[in-house]
Amino acid sequence: RVVRVALIIASTTACMLDGIRAACGDARPCQLRPLQLFLAWNGVLVLVYEGFPDSLAGIKGRLAPRYGRENFGSRWPKTTLAATSDTAPELALPELERLRTLCVAHSAGLPSEPVPVKGVEVVEYKWRSLEAEGAPQRAAIPLPGGGGANGGSSGSSVGEEERERVRSVLSEWDDTAAYLPLANKVGSRISSYRHASPAGATLVTFLATSGGDQWASVLRQLRAFRESVDGAFPGRFAWLAEESLHCTLRALDTPASPDYDP
Repeated sequence: RVVRVALIIASTTACMLDGIRAACGDARPCQLRPLQLFLAWNGVLVLVYEGFPDSLAGIKGRLAPRYGRENFGSRWPKTTLAATSDTAPELALPELERLRTLCVAHSAGLPSEPVPVKGVEVVEYKWRSLEAEGAPQRAAIPLPGGGGANGGSSGSSVGEEERERVRSVLSEWDDTAAYLPLANKVGSRISSYRHASPAGATLVTFLATSGGDQWASVLRQLRAFRESVDGAFPGRFAWLAEESLHCTLRALDTPASPDYDP
């Protein structure tokens, strides 16, 4: 019986991979352009990109009929850097304002060069942080053809709808007093990324895998940001391992709803 179950799981995984490879189709290597450091809802520190480039947006669109509506969190491109520690108290308004100042200051130092994306990966995980301790099972899918050594610019244009979605998210903390309850919402403390995380499957690009020198430059600025944040808020944030940092395209364990409307 155990062998039969294993064969069924392997067959299901193979079918999923075939479908995702087909969705990648002729998607080209592309680039993600870092835009802003940001404190998302639930007290999660993220690096936000200017929008999904056409190549990745196309993959997401082709997967939508099969997997249904996305969680809002993957509809705007970002890399989760840190989550609030389980025992940290709520932020006070002056603390949120100080954190926003740090985000703005360090965003100004982000490299202007975009980060290459040469492929995506299907990941089955126990920890949604995708850190090694959660034993992620990874299957790489290169984006085919062209683009040059650094991922090139083909497919890297970002549509206005993508840009507007990102602008809408970032504008939420223009009014820090109104944003404070959202920043303090409970639900994404660090344990929810690690040992208390539900298992699942997702489609991502790992920045360390294809980002090359450009990602290394971004990492230098992220390390400076981390040092500043930890100096100002000691023990408040738990940082994800650098090798696990990724940008999620979408979850792969959400079945399409019968009323799906793209």
